Amino acid sequence: MKSHPHLFISIFLLTLLISLFLNFQISTTNATQTTQTLAFIALQNPANTVKNSLFTIEANGSARHNLTPTLEYSVSPTLIWSPNGQRLAFVASETELYVVNSDGSRLAKVFSGGGYCKAANFGINWLDSQKIIFAISCDGPSADLPGSESLYISDTTGIPGTKLIKKWEVGGVPPKTEISSLLYLSPNGKQVIFIKDRNIYNMNTDGSGLVNLTNKPGDYIPGSSGLMWSPDSTQIAFFEGKYPTQNIYVMNADGTNLRNLTKTPETMAYSGRLFWSPDSNHIAYFHDQGGNNRSQEVDIYLLDVSRGTVRNLTKKPGWYGEPSWSPNAKQIAFLSGDLHNPKLYTINLDGSNRTELLSKQPLSQFSNIAWSADSQQIAFTSGEIGKTSLYVAKRDGSGLTKLTNNNLSALNPTWQP
Repeated sequence: MKSHPHLFISIFLLTLLISLFLNFQISTTNATQTTQTLAFIALQNPANTVKNSLFTIEANGSARHNLTPTLEYSVSPTLIWSPNGQRLAFVASETELYVVNSDGSRLAKVFSGGGYCKAANFGINWLDSQKIIFAISCDGPSADLPGSESLYISDTTGIPGTKLIKKWEVGGVPPKTEISSLLYLSPNGKQVIFIKDRNIYNMNTDGSGLVNLTNKPGDYIPGSSGLMWSPDSTQIAFFEGKYPTQNIYVMNADGTNLRNLTKTPETMAYSGRLFWSPDSNHIAYFHDQGGNNRSQEVDIYLLDVSRGTVRNLTKKPGWYGEPSWSPNAKQIAFLSGDLHNPKLYTINLDGSNRTELLSKQPLSQFSNIAWSADSQQIAFTSGEIGKTSLYVAKRDGSGLTKLTNNNLSALNPTWQP
């Protein structure tokens, strides 16, 4: 029988190509199946003692790790991942600020408010993966004595590496009027804005470059959202107008290009919420109607920031809560329905494909909605107050996974960058 070397070579090359293709498919599948990590706070009840701890866990339910087993104080819901996803900054015992590695090592206290700070409120952002900038608001010891707004920077090595940038007195009798709002940090940690003398001011977080952005006294209403930075730190959104009706305005971080995006007054913006899209192109918002109509006849609206247009996104009046943008800015997850037992929905940016997730699952009282970085999964908590479990599902509601058992009451899931 005559041999055909060219045929053998062709078969060999074909076999090699098939092998390479199959190996590529397997490696691609393994890559797409790589799990992602969440951090969350949980109330645990070991040996009849109540304690909050900071945990990490894989999205498939494996590798749960208590990062703060030796911490003496209860951990608050405030926790922020570093940009490289290797560290977490979090608040404990209201006035204790810590940083810890994602594997639980190098737990360091970077701020201690002591006993002087009442009703503390923190704002925290990472400057990079080694430094944080944070603001802390404190009520006065009594109604007659002023409270404070303070700005700090920390190299995250410990309390000696934390420095006060500036402190303002607020409130008291007669009232101190150095500033009249919280301090609002830019996402990149480089600037801070606040209200002073009925104007919005901007300052570098090293204390330099104080600028009056508005240059005209107005009724700037922080509301529930406050002064809202765009995710790219280039724009600021806020409510302005006489009580009880306000409009939504946006301006550049240097005060230029101020514009009214709603043009017709909205009702009770004091209870309104603003939610920037991750690409900084849109703002989702909703608000209570106030009076006897509180929590009634409300929709989620969408502002196109560059075009200045407003669109009713949901077109189904009722109660809405917790709008959460997917990181790719193509969908919004939200709660709607019964105020005391809402359902979980997603909707496309153009208003199409409004979908109730997990409608066939025996879950109730959804809260703490959080999208994964790839926009493919949604984490949330469900259950009665003090007995909430942490879940993850795919963005279409399939693949539901319960991540915590009944010994933990979870809240504030936050995906690792």
